[in-house]
Amino acid sequence: MAMSQLAGQRVLITGAGRGIGRAMAVICSQQGAQVAISSRTESELQETISQVTSVCSSDNKESTLIMDSYVADVTNQQQVDAMVSSIVKKWGGIDVLINNAGRNQASKGPTESLDSDELLSLLNLNVVAIHRVTSAVLNQSMLQNGGKIINISSKAGKIGIPSMGLYVTSKFAVEGLTASWAAELADKNIQINSLSPGMVDTQSFPKAPGKAGVRSAESVQDGLMLLLHAGVTGHYLHVDELDQVRAKGLDDMVALKPINEPTFDAAAAGR
Repeated sequence: MAMSQLAGQRVLITGAGRGIGRAMAVICSQQGAQVAISSRTESELQETISQVTSVCSSDNKESTLIMDSYVADVTNQQQVDAMVSSIVKKWGGIDVLINNAGRNQASKGPTESLDSDELLSLLNLNVVAIHRVTSAVLNQSMLQNGGKIINISSKAGKIGIPSMGLYVTSKFAVEGLTASWAAELADKNIQINSLSPGMVDTQSFPKAPGKAGVRSAESVQDGLMLLLHAGVTGHYLHVDELDQVRAKGLDDMVALKPINEPTFDAAAAGR
């Protein structure tokens, strides 16, 4: 892929202290963006900065790396507002927001065995925090200047998974937010889409050794770049499906699916 696809873009990535968030910080920096990263843990942010610096230095790029880090809990409104305000004041705005912060449910099991308070906690981080960060970015930057938002989702936002009902619920909600905001903001020059990274082995979402279909965090690059440049809004992209589309020699755009369900056509159904 061509380098510097994000030259001049100001990017905020939440949950960037490790895993997929860290990988996306590397990718966006390699592509020439100014990147702000957030996490609740300072040491993890410093590790991300160190990795980004190392990777970009090895690329022998002439451009200067621009990266800022913010220790912030995305479930805390005051901390979110302060973070976004600081970025906008320093950089003049935010062009790309990647809502990545999130977690899995603490334990798997049938509905009757799970604690409802765990669902509330999961929704607070996986859904409410996305609304909290997005609202701050919209109010302080994008409503005036436009921009792009990517919500990190999951195949669990599309299908029911036994014993994973709490996590599935949170990701279905992410898809609903994405589609609703895309409709609301279509006339504001703001594109909002969701990205499913597939089965990535991370600290928060560990995978069994040798499990088929497991991807690296870095493998989200092509899907991320596609969403940032496709010119669509209200769409969902699963990186595994992008791979399948390419294997068949089809255009990448085939992998992009509207989140909204097509309207039922009774006449066509009765043929």
